[in-house]
Amino acid sequence: MSEPERYLVQEVHNFGGFFGGDTVTLTAARPQAPEQEETLTIDQGALVNVRDRHTICAGMLLALTLAGDRIDRAELLGAASHAELRAALGPAQPQEHLDSPQILSYQCPSCGLWVAGAPNTMHCRICGTPLA
Repeated sequence: MSEPERYLVQEVHNFGGFFGGDTVTLTAARPQAPEQEETLTIDQGALVNVRDRHTICAGMLLALTLAGDRIDRAELLGAASHAELRAALGPAQPQEHLDSPQILSYQCPSCGLWVAGAPNTMHCRICGTPLA
């Protein structure tokens, strides 16, 4: 299995595919090569933290594990807006007994995305920028 590669969704084309099914087809590009767009099809079963493929939209950053042309695993890392991120991830599931507040997401001023989860030692999990 290959290492996950990050793709920024440019446009969502359809849900379900030509003969139905549980897929989402989209155009995306790697952040380091935004001019090299690719058309990708992701099965619902490959989405590890997205509750429904219908919530995938432009501006989302996905970590994709590819096996040839097939996507084995797709994880949502961030979204352009908090509402889009929460809609895709579903209702927050806080731990039962918290000793302190739990960070469910944050906005990075450098990469401009709402990021799922807590920052890594006060640095953005996506771009590594220190967070104030």
